[in-house]
Amino acid sequence: MSAAALARLLGVSPAAVSYALHGRAGVSDSLRNRILQAATEHGMAVPDDAQAAHSGVLGLILSDVLNPFYSELAISVTDAAREQGHEVFLSNSRDDGRSVAAAVDAMIRHEVDGVLITAIQSDDAGVFRPLRAARIPFVQISRHSMHADADFVGIDDLAAGRDVMEHVISHGYRRIAIVAGPTTSTASRTRAEGFRSALRAHGLPIERRWNLTGGLNETDGARAARYLLDQRTLPQAIVCGTDAIALGLITILAAKGLMVPEDVAVTGFDGLTTARTHLVDLTTIVQPRSHMAAEAIALVTERRAHPQLAPRAITCPHHLYIGRSCGCRPRKEKQDV
Repeated sequence: MSAAALARLLGVSPAAVSYALHGRAGVSDSLRNRILQAATEHGMAVPDDAQAAHSGVLGLILSDVLNPFYSELAISVTDAAREQGHEVFLSNSRDDGRSVAAAVDAMIRHEVDGVLITAIQSDDAGVFRPLRAARIPFVQISRHSMHADADFVGIDDLAAGRDVMEHVISHGYRRIAIVAGPTTSTASRTRAEGFRSALRAHGLPIERRWNLTGGLNETDGARAARYLLDQRTLPQAIVCGTDAIALGLITILAAKGLMVPEDVAVTGFDGLTTARTHLVDLTTIVQPRSHMAAEAIALVTERRAHPQLAPRAITCPHHLYIGRSCGCRPRKEKQDV
């Protein structure tokens, strides 16, 4: 029997048969086993190393690659996956629920060995049902659904939000604005609550006009900067929910002739490599992307081997990187990613 005939018999693509017979990535373990078994039953030559050469395929659904945090996280996930013999298929959802559902459906059709998701909306648990029905393990990274008991890897966003705001307050700033990410993201909402709880603890006002939520990327930061510049007074400091927001905001401030931190202090959140260069030196919360990626790969691998285990939530350590943008003198610090 030819490879094309076997593909027609099994209802799969000729490429899938080729991948399985030649031990290449591109098909799941279950599909590979089905193809190899059928090939043997029909007298086809199957290389001895066809199964051994296999490296599993994982799916990674990103929130929005316009936010460089997700691009850097994708690199960390890919590196961690390859160390364990996996390849990674990427999908950018643009933070749209329908795109996430479509990506999940596509990954199920291609029978990936596991899915890692960074794009979960806080009130959405429905996206997990088809994955569970297909018995494909999945892990939530950075943000999670409030209505699903499922594996999760992230940081303590509440504590991290407090940490950066406490540092800003220690400078003596009293007029402080918040520019947070979308409330549909548990990560953005929780770190914003950390910002506000630190302000309340010091008896500082949270003015409505300076308490903003929106998107995650530089365009959203630029939009927030224009809004703040249109107000009667400018805050002394602006605490942002992502580094991308902070970078977009700083760009508009600079275009208007305002200097950071001399005219207004700005902080970020995520610890982007580019944001901690000497040129920008953004004070920010560093999320340990490599650590998070390794834990997520380990979790999805464990879930694949032991599907009946209780869901786990792993909290990775964050730290505050102090740059110049908050008003501190520059200092050297290891850049943990």
